[in-house]
Amino acid sequence: MILFNYYYFGLFLIVHTKYLLANKCHDCNGISLNYTITINNIPSPTGNDCKIVTAKDTCSVRVVWFSDGKSEIYYSADQDLPSDSILAVTERRVTTWSGHYTTRRYIFYTCNTSDLTPCNSVENLKRAIIATTFPTDEQLEKFDSLIVPTTDFDGRTCSQSSNMTDCPQTNFASCQQCMGMIHYSEQINTCTMCPAGKALANFFDYSTTFFLNNQSRSDNIKLGCRKNGPCNSIENLGRIKDTLTNQFNFHQFNHSTPSISKLSMFILFMTFIPKFFHLL
Repeated sequence: MILFNYYYFGLFLIVHTKYLLANKCHDCNGISLNYTITINNIPSPTGNDCKIVTAKDTCSVRVVWFSDGKSEIYYSADQDLPSDSILAVTERRVTTWSGHYTTRRYIFYTCNTSDLTPCNSVENLKRAIIATTFPTDEQLEKFDSLIVPTTDFDGRTCSQSSNMTDCPQTNFASCQQCMGMIHYSEQINTCTMCPAGKALANFFDYSTTFFLNNQSRSDNIKLGCRKNGPCNSIENLGRIKDTLTNQFNFHQFNHSTPSISKLSMFILFMTFIPKFFHLL
């Protein structure tokens, strides 16, 4: 009888420990809002389209701000992003046929350390928003002339250089836009060319990944323009970085008290084992 109890207790321990160490995440369909999300009005993931799921790896929450004052928020699991990171993105674009400029900003918080409470929570999103600083509208508008729509375009004037292995090839026969990309991390990788394809919008995108564990960052800038001359030059990409840098305050993010970790929950659970065996 004692061996029987040991067997089933061991089975229970394995199953329950696996449950404790699994990531529990909020998962919702995209929530569209007719107002600007702030730290005071973030919608909770408790609606009919929301549920708690078990993730294989990470939990995420993403908030998007549009220039028309609307917002969107997404709670999800197992996104293809680095764990324990915050991705801050600023996008500025203008449609080539209308000349209408729009801006989009978003924060993507990804985590993989949680207890029974999902880590992609409203409170953690608040911490990410408070710690992140985006470039202002006025700073973004300084580069509107760089991406202004034009009908006079000659791809042969685009800058062409690369130290990236996956830089797209220039195709003068069908290119409609100069393109430039630069990645700042442990080293600087660049790519400027005039690839094949239609150009429905001119744009620049600035994304920064902030790594919470070692407090480092990596920056990516992408530029699409149609002005005569090398509008996609490394110099112009550098100007965007110098002026429009996303900022993140690691100390401010970490200032609040962290939640109980999965390891702490596991240790707490293990403290009950001797008591259980004492009762057998």
